[in-house]
Amino acid sequence: AQAARAERAQQSGRPARRQGRGRGMLIGSLAPGTNPMVFEPGTALRVPKDTQVVFQIHYTATGEAVTDRSSIGMVFADAPPEHELRFGQILNPFFEIPAGEGNHRVDALVEFTEDTEVYALFPHTHLRGKRWEYELVYPDGRREAVLSVPAYDFNWQIYYQFEEPLMVPKGARLEAAAWYDNSEANKSNPDPAVDVRWGEQTWEEMHYTGITYRVLSESNEQ
Repeated sequence: AQAARAERAQQSGRPARRQGRGRGMLIGSLAPGTNPMVFEPGTALRVPKDTQVVFQIHYTATGEAVTDRSSIGMVFADAPPEHELRFGQILNPFFEIPAGEGNHRVDALVEFTEDTEVYALFPHTHLRGKRWEYELVYPDGRREAVLSVPAYDFNWQIYYQFEEPLMVPKGARLEAAAWYDNSEANKSNPDPAVDVRWGEQTWEEMHYTGITYRVLSESNEQ
């Protein structure tokens, strides 16, 4: 069911955004090495009334009882902001990295159905991820490289925030490509002898990109 939901989200034609009551909305993510982001004044994330905040934490059992000390802090705006910020995700959970393969590529994309400003991208794989490339394909077919991470490091996962927001017109698509090293040459590889698929444990893999953006047609009155 989770994979089916992810597939529907990826095929929906726009980055993930606020859903109706009872459904999820991403408000942030954290991984090893993640950096804080600071946005321009008058920009904020909307958290609707009666929202329940849910942590999704990926635990690994150690055989001993432990205590989780995770916490969250929020700073609330004094008035409705001029711009509403959103966090979304681009992912592909349907892949298999062959055992011993040193340069396996996996792709994902999202098409924008509204004019959008993109503030930041957050590439995320696990210990076999080695490289990321992002291209924006405009409605006229023109391609623009917008982010290159040639030496991805699992222990240094950061939000790549653009100096100026990336203007994405309606009908453009963002293509995300990642390469994986499942060979013995990868010293961080948990097991080069197995085929690897999507999973939440570090010895499994992901193809995930967080995207921070705002839809230009939306006002603070929504």
